[in-house]
Amino acid sequence: MQRSLFVAVSAPLLAGAALAAAALGWADRFPAGVASHIGPDGRIDGVAATGSFAATGLAVCAGLALLWALLVRSVRRNPAGLRLLSAASSGSAAVVAAGAVALLVTSLDRTDLLGRSAPGWVLPLTLAALAGGSALGWFLGRSPAPARTPQPPPAEAPRIDLPVGGRAVWTRVVVAVPIAVGALAAAGLGVALTVTAGAAAGAPALLVAAALAVGTSARVTVDATGLTAHPGPVRRPRLHVPLDRVVSARRTDVRATEMGGWGVRMRGERTALLLRSGEALELDLADGSRFLVTVDDAATAAALVNTLAERARRC
Repeated sequence: MQRSLFVAVSAPLLAGAALAAAALGWADRFPAGVASHIGPDGRIDGVAATGSFAATGLAVCAGLALLWALLVRSVRRNPAGLRLLSAASSGSAAVVAAGAVALLVTSLDRTDLLGRSAPGWVLPLTLAALAGGSALGWFLGRSPAPARTPQPPPAEAPRIDLPVGGRAVWTRVVVAVPIAVGALAAAGLGVALTVTAGAAAGAPALLVAAALAVGTSARVTVDATGLTAHPGPVRRPRLHVPLDRVVSARRTDVRATEMGGWGVRMRGERTALLLRSGEALELDLADGSRFLVTVDDAATAAALVNTLAERARRC
């Protein structure tokens, strides 16, 4: 937890300190102030004094540091959740820093700013910062190797009758209707903005639609390697839980509201892939955390996980 907490807090604070230092260090080169907002038409529609820009940046980054610290504390018993939060914190800090740098560079030596077009590289820079910052946070937030258990699942855990030497694979596809609706709505908004206000205005909504579209379905598979879940149309990214980490598996029921919504969610020691409410497969893991995925026929999946885990530990 200490490493993840350090990354979650330090990344936003470093970003805030860097942007404040840049703003104040170049203060004499902002005769018209600093651009503080870019409208949907790609033009600057807000200007702030240099000191106010630096103070606002520091306040935003301090708020992010506090938010991520509280979230890290809430999932402190969940190694996978801690690493995801490290990536999210670093990614958000990189986005804030990149956006601030773009606004500062755009404002250098300008005697007027309002109504000017923002550079076309602002959005690509922000997306690159998000990807790079998230990757760095994921790397820095790595934890020790996950705990493994040599014990078979308890006797009361469900199993299936699998002949000695027999092989079995279980797989299902689950669709997230709310996420699909959101993807369609975002796509419609993006197209409308593109037609009425230009490509720059519609691009963010179209990017959101594309990201949501990837997550509208997931394929969940149980085989001799463990449990794997990945977006339906692609193989990566994926969530994988090896059999040697599984203490036991069972069928359960869950509501998305219990975990805070749809998608990959974290609550306490639980990490979940929720594409709907209802039937779910839940795994108790050796490090004390739990993994949960909503899917049909979860009882069969749980029984197969327990059977394959027991067989793997006898080999």
